[in-house]
This record gives sequence, structure tokens and C-alpha cells, in this order.
Amino acid sequence: MISKKTVNAIELCVLLAGQRADGYMTTTDLSPRLGLSISHLENILKPLKDEGLVLSMKGPGGGYMIRGDVSLISIWDVARVFEKTLVDDQPSNDDQLHASYELALEQVVMKTLKSFTLADFADFASPDVQSFADAIGRFKFKPLPVPFMPKVPNSVFQLGMSF
Repeated sequence: MISKKTVNAIELCVLLAGQRADGYMTTTDLSPRLGLSISHLENILKPLKDEGLVLSMKGPGGGYMIRGDVSLISIWDVARVFEKTLVDDQPSNDDQLHASYELALEQVVMKTLKSFTLADFADFASPDVQSFADAIGRFKFKPLPVPFMPKVPNSVFQLGMSF
């Protein structure tokens, strides 16, 4: 029932929930931590954003963040964005639905996923992220490259410095 994309979306939301205090996270920050490509992350983030689970902000200091209280967002809230249920696919005949073994199994999975929230799995104390954010700065700009310094005299006036 649960696809790999759904599992990746749940892992992504748990990571975003744990980093909520640090602000927005970019896809370049998220990609190495989850082992997913940036384009695959964006394919996961778009439906989450459309569903209202994730906020996004463009520009310096922008990125993605969980929307709302992480203790109120269940794992099923994330999974239902990507998963179709048998209730959605079947006609509304209640007798046929309740007799289905697959439906009963699906309801157990849904009940289990609804019982856990993002806060249950989020790691709110990750020191490596904080030190990384402090090292780069508030807007997370890349450091400037070291300027090129010529090794030979640049003019007649610098000829004496080369000896």
C-alpha cells in the first residue's frame, strides 16, 4: 500500500519538523541528508505544499518549512497526499467494502499512521545543523572564492617585488 515516494515524503516531513526552529531549509540542504535528488525532492514537496502541509519561501533565507504544529500533523496526513485508498476506488456499496480483507488491512494501517505525529519522530536537537548554519550565516550564501593573485609582476612598477 505505501509507496517509496510516500516513505520519502514522510522522512522529508519528519526532517523538516525537526529543523523547524532553525527556519527554512533549501533543497540543497535536504538532498544529501535524505539521499534524494533535488528534482525528486521538488516532486515530493509540490503536492505537500499544495495540500498545505509545507510552506515555501523564495529568495535568500528561503526554502521549505512544515506548516502548523508538528504535534497535530499525523503521519497519515502526509501519506494520504500520495496514497489512494480502497475506499476512494470502490463503489459506495458498504456490504462489499466491509467484506474485503484488503480494506480491513488498509484501515489498520490508516489507524496506525493516524496515531503517530511528526513530533513523535522528529529530532529537535541536531547539533550539526546548527553549527553548519552558524558557519554559513543567516542567508546561507556560498563563500566567495579566493581572489586571484598573480605570481609574476603585473607592471613595470611591480618588477622589483618579484626578486
